[in-house]
Amino acid sequence: MNKHPRSQLTNAQSGATLIVVLLFMLLIIVVGVVAVRGSMTSLRLATSDQVDTLLLTTSDTANKNIENIINDPSYSSEKANILGSLGFFGYFLNTGATSNRGDQVLFCYRPRQNYFFKMSEATINTPSGQSKLIGGAGSGGFCRPSQADDFVNARQNVMTQVSVTRPNTQSLPVTPFGNVPLEITINSDDATSSSPSFRIHSTSFLPALSNVSDAKITECLKKPSENADSFVAGVDEDDTTQNTYFGETRNECLAKIGVPAKVLVKEAKLENEVNSENCIDYGEGGNEITEDCQDLLGLTPTGNIA
Repeated sequence: MNKHPRSQLTNAQSGATLIVVLLFMLLIIVVGVVAVRGSMTSLRLATSDQVDTLLLTTSDTANKNIENIINDPSYSSEKANILGSLGFFGYFLNTGATSNRGDQVLFCYRPRQNYFFKMSEATINTPSGQSKLIGGAGSGGFCRPSQADDFVNARQNVMTQVSVTRPNTQSLPVTPFGNVPLEITINSDDATSSSPSFRIHSTSFLPALSNVSDAKITECLKKPSENADSFVAGVDEDDTTQNTYFGETRNECLAKIGVPAKVLVKEAKLENEVNSENCIDYGEGGNEITEDCQDLLGLTPTGNIA
C-alpha cells in the first residue's frame, strides 16, 4: 500500500503547530513591549511629579526663611542684616530714595552656610541694564552649578536663585518722616508706620537634569525675574542709540533650554510696630531702669551710659 499520503498529513500538522507557536511568541513579545512602555511612562510621570514637588518645596523654603527672619526674635542678627543699608530690604527703605524702585537684588540661596544673606555675594540689576554691585568670590549674585556650596543640599541636585524687588508702583514719600502716618503717637493703640511692599521670586532648578552647559544656565539666571520687556539687555547693533530688551524672564529662559525649574512668587509687606515700654518701675524697682530698657538703650540701672 502507498504510505506517502499519511506522511504528508503528518508534515502538514507539524507546520501548523509551528505557526501557532510563533503566533503565541509574537503575541507575548507585543504584550511585553506594551507593558514595558507602560512602565516607562509611569516612571516618567512619577519622576516628573517628584521633581515638581522637590522644586516647589525648595522655593517655598527660601521664602519661608525670609518670613521667619523677620518675625522670629531668635533671628535678630539676620533681621538687622537684611533690614540694614546692606540688606535686600534695607536697600529699598532709604527715605526719599525712589530711584531704585524696580531694581532687583539677586543672590543664591545657600542654607548650608551660617548666614542667610551677604550683600558682598549679591548683585543689583537695574531696568536700564546696569549692575550696581558685583558680589565677591566671583559669584556675582548668581548660583554656580560648578560650585558644590551653591546647592541647597548635600546631594547637590537643587539650586535656588532669589530675586527681591520693590515695584515701581510702591514708592516712599520724599518729605521727611512722610512715611509715618499722621495723628499717630506713642500712646496710640495702632502705632504703625507705612507698610512698604516687596516682591520675592525664588527660582529653584535642577542643573543635572539637562545637557546644557553651565554658561547657558548662567545666561538665564542673569535675566530679570519679571518685566523682561522693560529690562535693557544691550544696544542694538544696527542703531547704537536704541536699546534691546531681554524679552523673556529667567524662568522662561530655563524652560527654553530644558532645565527643570519652578518659580515661587511671594508678595511681602513690612510693618513697623511701635510698642511702649515702661523703663522705670516706681514701685518695687526702686526707681531703677528695667533690664529690658538697659539692654535696649545701653544704660546702667541708674541711667548712665553703659
